[in-house]
Amino acid sequence: MSSGGEDIPRGMVVSRHRLTLAERLYLPQVLGGIAVTTRHFVRNLALHTLHLFGLAKTRRAAVTVQYPEERKVYSEGYRGAHRLTIKPDGSVRCTACFLCATACPAKCIHIEAGEHPDPDVEKYPVRYEIDTLQCIYCGMCVEACPCDAIRMDTHVHPRIWGYRRDDFVETKAVLMQRSHVLAERGRDALMQDQLRFYAEAQVAPESGERPALPERE
Repeated sequence: MSSGGEDIPRGMVVSRHRLTLAERLYLPQVLGGIAVTTRHFVRNLALHTLHLFGLAKTRRAAVTVQYPEERKVYSEGYRGAHRLTIKPDGSVRCTACFLCATACPAKCIHIEAGEHPDPDVEKYPVRYEIDTLQCIYCGMCVEACPCDAIRMDTHVHPRIWGYRRDDFVETKAVLMQRSHVLAERGRDALMQDQLRFYAEAQVAPESGERPALPERE
């Protein structure tokens, strides 16, 4: 049986390509890689030099996104930061069934259930936290939720600026606030708030103060 799944007649001689000395030393591949790197280096260096003199401004010198001045548009299937969905009355939709925490392979979701004030509702999450340092953003929590209480459709990447571990733990209030922002100001507002946080965080070390999270203000 051949590797492609087809039968080889018995007695048939299969000829194999013998590698040359250069191929066994990987010289063509190494030289080819160096040629690609050199070509991009020379092209980008030449365009950057022309840009300094105001020439060839319409030609981009490098493909690197100059974040945060430039922002890459995420696809519709991008798994962004989590959010807890809310009911029309503004309360959290989560019923503290623990299915998301059970399905989470990283064990980064921590829930504390409590008795709901409404007798028609069995329970609700008194505490709902996601440790983003442990989270692998696989989306299994979203798939496991039976009541569409948690989503990853914010189109904003996780916040990557912090000074303590607690700065990377997203609380129930933070997760709910994202849903309020989406409903009131739209999807772009989440990224605008995050960019404002980064700008404030860059100034904070000079003043000796830690920047406050926008959702917790």
